[in-house]
Amino acid sequence: MVKAARTIARISAAVLPLVFALAIAGCGSAPAPSYPSGPPAQASYVVKSGDNIYRIAAKFGVSASALMAANGLGSPRDLRVGQTLVIPGSYRAYSPAYAGRSHAFPYHGERAARQFAWPVSDGTVSSGFGIRNGAMHEGIDIAAPAGTPVRAADSGVVIFSGQLHGYGNTVIISHSGEYATVYGHNQVNLVHEGARVARGQVIARIGSSGRTTGANLHFEVRHDNVARNPLAYLPEPPAAPGITYAEGGGS
Repeated sequence: MVKAARTIARISAAVLPLVFALAIAGCGSAPAPSYPSGPPAQASYVVKSGDNIYRIAAKFGVSASALMAANGLGSPRDLRVGQTLVIPGSYRAYSPAYAGRSHAFPYHGERAARQFAWPVSDGTVSSGFGIRNGAMHEGIDIAAPAGTPVRAADSGVVIFSGQLHGYGNTVIISHSGEYATVYGHNQVNLVHEGARVARGQVIARIGSSGRTTGANLHFEVRHDNVARNPLAYLPEPPAAPGITYAEGGGS
């Protein structure tokens, strides 16, 4: 018990400066993700036989009340087969039909010696590292459907699992070499503080908590508590064949 208490105390002391810095940043102090040509159209769903409002809401990771409100439904019984529903908070940025998608890796700077794994296996980098709307965006946003698994970019220890201003539900993992990775806007966090996680382990699910315009993962790589461009630390396709890039998203 004494050893466990000392470990928790050491983790707490290490995470305080990082959590404070993230709280001040508030996920770039600007809406995320940002889209150069304006936000993409909201996703929609055509009601099929056997559907009900609760099943559809669960499918897209939204509440039944929000789904009903977005579509002007006064009662779950108002749902009709063939009806087209707008899914609140869900966008087509991750759809194969999204015109701005490209497999061309947008980062051309120096590659970092330390390499992490992509936290999402299939999604679109909709907003890159750097100045966005006059504020610093300290990570990248990866748009994907709500509920998509978020995986640890490397093995390490969870030093924070909770809510942060702007970031919403957030997980922070400490790695060797004074590195840390940040996973924000989660629908739900699946790991707790102090837990040891393996590279590729599911730690959360993509959501739209915090300051964001749709379901996406805000992902940061920090070294000595300084935010770095995550694309310098991630493998290029075809190592991550499911990852694409929105126009301007990753520059």
